Amino acid sequence: MIQFITENLEKNPNLTFVEFSNRKYSYEEFFYQVIHSARILNSYEITHRNLIGIQIENNLEFLIQWFACNFLGLTSVLLNPKAYGEELQKYIESVQLKTLITNRKSIDQLSNYKLDLIFIEDSPSISLCGNELNKFNWSVDDVVTIIFTSGSDGIPKPVELTISNFTSSFYSWNSEIQFVDDKIINFLPLHHISGISPIFRGLLSKTPIHLINKFQINKFINYCKINHPTIVSMVPTVIYKLLKTKEGIDCLNSFKMILVGGGPSSKNILKTCLKHDINIFITYGMTETCSGISGFWIKNNKDKLDSVGKPLKDVVITTKYTSEEFSQICIKGNMVAKGYFKNNKFNYQFKSDDYGKYDIDGFLYLKPLRNDKIISGGENVNPIDVENVILEISGIIGCCVVGIEDEVWGEKIIAFITRKKNIEESLVLKHCKKRLLDFKIPKKIIFCVDLPQNELGKINRKLAKKLIINSEHI
Repeated sequence: MIQFITENLEKNPNLTFVEFSNRKYSYEEFFYQVIHSARILNSYEITHRNLIGIQIENNLEFLIQWFACNFLGLTSVLLNPKAYGEELQKYIESVQLKTLITNRKSIDQLSNYKLDLIFIEDSPSISLCGNELNKFNWSVDDVVTIIFTSGSDGIPKPVELTISNFTSSFYSWNSEIQFVDDKIINFLPLHHISGISPIFRGLLSKTPIHLINKFQINKFINYCKINHPTIVSMVPTVIYKLLKTKEGIDCLNSFKMILVGGGPSSKNILKTCLKHDINIFITYGMTETCSGISGFWIKNNKDKLDSVGKPLKDVVITTKYTSEEFSQICIKGNMVAKGYFKNNKFNYQFKSDDYGKYDIDGFLYLKPLRNDKIISGGENVNPIDVENVILEISGIIGCCVVGIEDEVWGEKIIAFITRKKNIEESLVLKHCKKRLLDFKIPKKIIFCVDLPQNELGKINRKLAKKLIINSEHI
């Protein structure tokens, strides 16, 4: 990764690499920051190829430490800055992590872990001028970083990613997007593949990156008015918030491309985007594939809104059966990760937990994960089937259906719903009775402002179940 910084530095040192908090950092300025941090890390005498965790809230500092680790030949493990307690312990144990770069304010939360802590606020007592540095020479197949899966449907897994994975993913995307005179704006968390992959796209295409620490709707709109970014990655919930106002719609309209992933998008949201002529590109991917591997422009494919599009260039997605049946999908390509940490090497092909099928036009459609299945009254219920019926009701924006343990039903079906206007529970149930078999009809409707979701905006059924279990009203 660091070699792409140095290559751009040699060719155009004054070119802007990243902008953060209204300050632009050229490749020369950013590299200086990386070298300074690398000297500090080097004073701790960490052995080449050792794992080192990064858990930092500030996105610019996160990036600097990421590249500093890469400069020294350290394999970085990207951690959620908000992860503590049992969750962080699972991350630490899964990769046998021993060293962590973090903020000093986190010292109390980290005091119970057996970790060597490096605080970014501290400088070593040695003279940095005399601290000799040698840039580590990575091979394209070395594991440069480890990123955890979101874990919304299970235990997060540590995914080993190589330089080859990142570059292959970039070239597939560049074939689709063709980066020319673009500006990327990125507010997604950098410890996720969806947040770190735009950094690599900007780096390889020499596209400036506007980096934002946290999405705040009014600040985002004003920022876009001033800086005119052209490409952004969003989740459906963010688009929904922006669609509520004229200023938000104008903001969405200003982009050349809005990449939408992180879970199925509501048809109502997509149809509203079509109505306002917004440039939406639906994308499907995962940490194991180093970001998106398929997609499509909704403007050009208005009848494919349930699809995840066609495979990108140099990506092969295969299914076992014909277009009449769903089957487990297999993804092949150089963007497929090396494997999970010390386990299950992929050899450039990955069997996903997702099930899919192609239509006659070559568009891929996904079936929900097997562990989403609800068993109610002895009958199997696909929650997506129930959600799709509820989303047919005008004024309903989003829906999340889960099954909760129940003495009578085995699992009782509960539906979380977000709405535009005052829609009564009786209307929802009346519609469900017309379209669903009795055992599929929700036993309880919960109206909410936002659906239970993780920090990326992806529907989180596990969280939804916790909210219900902890509620005194269910």
